[in-house]
Amino acid sequence: MSKAAPQTSVTVSAHFMREMLAFVQTRHGMDAACAVLAEAGIPLPLLARPEARITRPQFVALYKSVAAILDDEMLGLWSRPIRSGTLKYLMLSLLDAPTIQTALYRFVRFWNLLLDDYRLQMSRRNEWVRIALVKRRPDAPARLLGHELMMKLVHGVSSWLLGRDIHILRIELAFPRPAHADDYVFLYPAEVCFDSNESSIYLAEQDCASSFNRERHQLWSFLKRAPEDWTFSSFHRGSMSARARAFLEPRLDQAVTIRHVAEALHLSVRTLNRKFAEEETHFQQIKDALRRDIAIHRLTHSDVPVTNLALDLGFSNPAAFCRAFKEWTGSTPTAYRKGSRSA
Repeated sequence: MSKAAPQTSVTVSAHFMREMLAFVQTRHGMDAACAVLAEAGIPLPLLARPEARITRPQFVALYKSVAAILDDEMLGLWSRPIRSGTLKYLMLSLLDAPTIQTALYRFVRFWNLLLDDYRLQMSRRNEWVRIALVKRRPDAPARLLGHELMMKLVHGVSSWLLGRDIHILRIELAFPRPAHADDYVFLYPAEVCFDSNESSIYLAEQDCASSFNRERHQLWSFLKRAPEDWTFSSFHRGSMSARARAFLEPRLDQAVTIRHVAEALHLSVRTLNRKFAEEETHFQQIKDALRRDIAIHRLTHSDVPVTNLALDLGFSNPAAFCRAFKEWTGSTPTAYRKGSRSA
């Protein structure tokens, strides 16, 4: 089996696609929305499928296309457009900061010059530094993607400056647990809590006190790849589902059971099931999600025959794979590939 790295094979909920497109449709109409979808290589029929998934490259390409057509690096999610070039000048203001904490202070001050509906608030205790999104007025809308991306931007920018994933102690989000919450394991390497008064990210004070050394020539590469380098994180290593997924990925073509995973993680099956339940998942769901993500990625980005893909993913025959794939996505593998290529 040709293995994709976990971060390459990741897919995310179509929630992100629909949220990114919302303001394009409102301001420029459906034709413009179709054009940016096509530019990102995303089949138009996915818009009508709640269960649809998009790949990491599609997410990044769509973000770039929407930001370009709106001239807004935050995709119309805030009351004032964040014009093209904003991230560049933000990052330039951070490069000579003596520590991550000073860089974050500048980050907060910078954004508070731009946002009308919210402001960023930075606070510090002995073991953590907290950055929160605070409403400037009671009726400020809580757009999920805006909150999700701002928390990611804090983490992604800090991690890039530091040269590794900065340690997140906790993420709090000011909305109920959404249907796509399972995708947060790819975005936030930390515990995520919902229904909070404010959306906040808690970073380890030890990391924030660290110095860093980044040069301008390194920044140009970061900006060219944006938003990839600040959006997608390493898996939440403390997550049991992520650890199980990492064990399963190179073994999908084998008859791996939950007992094998439990033994590899030095747990009893009962304890492993309990930990999965605490994360609101179960073994088969994790396995199916991994199969789905790899299938979508390889159908979209390779010419591997469906028969070979079915065997690589551990299905007994192509028909079983086609049935499962249609259940996951609402489409057959062949139709999904055709739609992606036509886009």
